[in-house]
Amino acid sequence: MLKRINDLSIGQSIFLLLMVFVSTIVLLSGILTYRLIFVRTDDLIESTSKEINKQVVLNYESYLSNVIDTSNSLQKYIVDYTKQNNYDQLSELFTNSVAISNNVVNIALFNQQGNVLSASQQDGLTSNYSNFEWFAQATSNPDIHHFSKPHTQDLTNLTNQQVFSVTKSVEIINDDQSSLGVLLIDINTDEFIQLSNQTNLGDQGHIVILDANNEYIYDSLNECGNQNCLSIGIIQDIILGGQLHTINNTSMYVNVNTITHTRWKMATFINVNEITQAKNQMFINMALIFVSMIFILAIVSFFFAKRINDPMNTLKRYIKKIEKGDFDSHVYVSGQKEVVALADAFNTMSDRIKLLMSRVLVEQKEKRKTHFKALQNQINPHFLYNTLDSIVWLSENNRNADVEKAIIALSKFFRMSISSESNIVPLQDEIEHVSNYLLIQQIRYQNSFDFTINIDQDVLQHKVLKLSLQPLVENAIIHGIKPDESFNEIKISAYKDEHFLYIEVYNQGYGIDQSKITEIMHMLHVEKESTSMGLKNVYQRLKLYYGPSADLLIKSEMDEYTKVIMKIPVHLKELP
Repeated sequence: MLKRINDLSIGQSIFLLLMVFVSTIVLLSGILTYRLIFVRTDDLIESTSKEINKQVVLNYESYLSNVIDTSNSLQKYIVDYTKQNNYDQLSELFTNSVAISNNVVNIALFNQQGNVLSASQQDGLTSNYSNFEWFAQATSNPDIHHFSKPHTQDLTNLTNQQVFSVTKSVEIINDDQSSLGVLLIDINTDEFIQLSNQTNLGDQGHIVILDANNEYIYDSLNECGNQNCLSIGIIQDIILGGQLHTINNTSMYVNVNTITHTRWKMATFINVNEITQAKNQMFINMALIFVSMIFILAIVSFFFAKRINDPMNTLKRYIKKIEKGDFDSHVYVSGQKEVVALADAFNTMSDRIKLLMSRVLVEQKEKRKTHFKALQNQINPHFLYNTLDSIVWLSENNRNADVEKAIIALSKFFRMSISSESNIVPLQDEIEHVSNYLLIQQIRYQNSFDFTINIDQDVLQHKVLKLSLQPLVENAIIHGIKPDESFNEIKISAYKDEHFLYIEVYNQGYGIDQSKITEIMHMLHVEKESTSMGLKNVYQRLKLYYGPSADLLIKSEMDEYTKVIMKIPVHLKELP
């Protein structure tokens, strides 16, 4: 991964860095905004819902407290009137209480056996009520008020009014004997329902009331009478407190609380769909803003990186040209001032390198020419000394005719040497030059060898190094001719192929073994200045003039022959 990052260009690195840096900042800002706004929104929903639920519960508690107060007030009169055995007056009290109350339908007093002792309504009564559910609840737990589910009033058979019954075990005194009876107060459900309708819980918002056993009491939408509605299941899961739920694709905040004195659980289902949708829309808007910012950042980063990367790429291309030796190109870029300054410095550097390279090239050429001439000048005095030595020997032996031939050949030899300042000559001139040398050496060696020259016509005008053949021929005479042999032969030939010109100097003689050839070739290749006048001199001149492709090759068979081949490239410009 780190290697891939290191392989990125400057522009790509800047683009990636900006994207990561700004994206991180925007993302963190979005998360903080979510925490600050959305969480607070959830807290606001929760607190508002709890307040609404608390208010609804207080309304119902206030309403039911009035009923309990009525019950408590009646209990005092019940003790007094039953002690006096004045049940008729007690019934009248019940009737008056019903008359002055807007929501009380029936009031009745029963003994432990379920028989009516007093009632606000005397007609349509049943003989015994011990089997009624509300009666059984009161006798099972005499210490508290009991509240029944809404039902059709069942004290009389005169009306079908919907009520819920409040019952309480009360003390009655009969013949100075205290016993427990049951007080029944039937409350109509109109005001009970009206209280739920007074509270704005939003669309599909509703109230559900369950008893202590999670049995259905009431719901404002009348959807839970069969005990199987979703709302009841939610209340049973929550038990107490608040949670956010989705009901029929609507977000509802559900708060469950208890109503004092009743052991009922009241749940308010408050529609917070609009708030939730607004929150979700805000989240979508933030996401769109985030994506838009990233997109805009990507565009800005791209152009910013491009402004830096393009000049750098241009500079890189010109550096590649410098690597290839093109010092004439100049780079011109626009953009950041640092990049422009770098390009200007690059151009200055390129010009200075070009100037220095030109100076070095001139110096190297001069040094090469000087070295080349020094090597060549070693040939002329060396040859002159040997030739004069041969003429002296001829003169001492009174071979005047041979002395004359030798002097004429020598004059022709040196006429060619001084006839041109050029270091190269046509092969034809070099052959004529070496022929004069061979004539001189034939005289010296008393015609103990013969020589033949076989040159292809198409190579006669090919330019070769001046005085390059003479050292090879001299080497063949000195090391190749057997003095005890009646006949020795030296052959000079020249030919070429597509790439090279080959000049061979062949001589019969002792030959050279392979180890000696290896030693000679090693001597030729050692990078060391040499003062020798033979193969090393010619080899150095070949390399200086023609370069690494030129070479000297040696082939030999013991007691048979030795062949030295000069290998010269045919497609090479002349040395200036």
